[in-house]
Amino acid sequence: MAEDKKIVVNADLFGEDAAAKTAAANEVAKSFGITDEELAQVEDFKAELTKHNAWDLPFMGYVNEDGYGYAYVPDAAITMTPYWDAHKAFLALPYNVQTAFAIRMLFTHRPVDRYGADMFLHYQRGFKVTFEGTGANKY
Repeated sequence: MAEDKKIVVNADLFGEDAAAKTAAANEVAKSFGITDEELAQVEDFKAELTKHNAWDLPFMGYVNEDGYGYAYVPDAAITMTPYWDAHKAFLALPYNVQTAFAIRMLFTHRPVDRYGADMFLHYQRGFKVTFEGTGANKY
């Protein structure tokens, strides 16, 4: 049911340390049935992003198209040294791990990750994400 797929993110949490943000994101993920084993795979994917220096790439597939809003661009997350397609690797993750990873990114301090995660969760998973608190964007 659509009403069951709501996530509220308190923007005041963005200034907290990584442990607090991770705990909040994991609590939300678990409320949707995501397991500790699946959350561990999120950590594995984070390590791969770091290993390939891919954190600044749109690995969930959504790119801000300079004034046109966010668009799905599946081939914009490729590293060359060595070659690695971060979006393809993201899509290869199990369904719940993808969902958990996107939920985790909602709680990050980086707007690019938050908005990409919001788009992924909305268009690929049917979630309604709302940001509340100081400085929250309402759209």
